[in-house]
Amino acid sequence: MGRLYRNPPIIEALCEFRFEPSQLWDWTIIGLVYDRIKDEFPERKQQNNIQVAIRAQEAEITQQWQMQFWRRDNKALVQVGVDLLTVNLLKPYPNWQTFKELIARMLTIYRDIANPKGFQRIGLRYINRIEPPEEKARIEDYLLTFPIVPSEMPQTYSHWFQRMVIPFEQVNGLLVLHAGSVQGERQQKFAFLLDLDFGTLQGDAVALDQALDWLEQAHSVVEQVFEACITDKARTLFEEVKDDD
Repeated sequence: MGRLYRNPPIIEALCEFRFEPSQLWDWTIIGLVYDRIKDEFPERKQQNNIQVAIRAQEAEITQQWQMQFWRRDNKALVQVGVDLLTVNLLKPYPNWQTFKELIARMLTIYRDIANPKGFQRIGLRYINRIEPPEEKARIEDYLLTFPIVPSEMPQTYSHWFQRMVIPFEQVNGLLVLHAGSVQGERQQKFAFLLDLDFGTLQGDAVALDQALDWLEQAHSVVEQVFEACITDKARTLFEEVKDDD
């Protein structure tokens, strides 16, 4: 079990399942899923997505739509589209066990109705926004992943962004880490972004009944990476819960 915080910086956590494409998608699946979850997620919204794929020097643009089912408090939603299931939790994030149980319930419902044949990709993503109390905070006081500027250049910059892709082959995973500066919740304030997106290297290597086991491993990796990226000053800001508290 990892460290616990009273004020975690998570602004959104999401789990995405992309299934092996069906020969013929049945649009009644979305309505049948809604019938099973409408007591918990009654609010419906349609979401249109534009996808661009580059093939043989030509851009193929497709438009896909999916339905979002929101909880009444607007703190959680379930998204269903063509061979797609996504479960989102917004701030305040409760804990991993609560999130995992919600994921398990939604995946069971989707499998009962859609009867997918396998996974194309599973992803677990945590988006963190760290808001320092200082007007001019140093990145390295809160994050250990930050840009290094050559000494010949000015050491001040207004915005920054970096991306790293790190394979974790032993757990069939690939981590995409984004870090940078973003707008804070309060006007005239800035914040630091730490976006950890962990997905399968080979989605089809995970059997349908092994998804939760893989997610447990994925969460452990994300948790370890998060702790490796933050400082003790950040932990103080998040109000770490000690054993004697």
